[in-house]
Amino acid sequence: MNRLLSLTIALALVPAIEAADFPQPTGAESARSFPNAAIGQLLFESGRYYYSGSGTAVRPSSVLTAAHNLWDARNGFSTDIVFRRGQYGATALSQQFASRIYVLAGYRENARRYSGESLRAFSYDLGALVFRRPVASGASAGWWANPALLRPGVETIAFGYGGEYHTGDDLLSVTSRAGYRPVLGSFFESDALYFEAGMSGGPVFGFDAEGKRYVAGVVVASSIDPFTGGVRILDTAAANFIRRYMK
Repeated sequence: MNRLLSLTIALALVPAIEAADFPQPTGAESARSFPNAAIGQLLFESGRYYYSGSGTAVRPSSVLTAAHNLWDARNGFSTDIVFRRGQYGATALSQQFASRIYVLAGYRENARRYSGESLRAFSYDLGALVFRRPVASGASAGWWANPALLRPGVETIAFGYGGEYHTGDDLLSVTSRAGYRPVLGSFFESDALYFEAGMSGGPVFGFDAEGKRYVAGVVVASSIDPFTGGVRILDTAAANFIRRYMK
């Protein structure tokens, strides 16, 4: 299972992978219409290097992402974290530096003991960024701690910024009806999806019976051999985390 961090240096494009549902650019218009406009690219420093990831404004002044974007056992907390909302091409709808960082209880302990690429760490791989002012003029994407939204046979859409087979400045999406299966705790996988490096922390949307879209998980892992896409679902622990630390 490969951890999803990528250097912000743009990588050369390569042919799309055919064996799984693979992320494709959404286009600027889609990336900048709600709820997609609540998604943004994260740029941050960890140790001596800069990396990229993804996140979603799910509260007016807070962004939900993967914990491994925000902390690792070697370098501690990431620094200089900027959220570039609606990033597409050379411009973003807004840009703001985070003022506070939170990671879900249990993530650091499991990442230290088993490594940040372990199933145990992925099961706690949830983080939050808080900002001094509203991220998207007070708007945010809806979320729902309901694993049933990610069950097989129901359409899901995952979003995030690439940096592996696409440049890192275009919002990517991957749609599937394969659903996700529980692997360990709150870490779920799908054998029919591939997520690019840089999509870590991006949202996985599910739909209710009326077709309304909700963030139901966060992209945390991917693997080429075999093809698997891993998400940290939103559950009761995630809901309590969001309500307590995000504003």
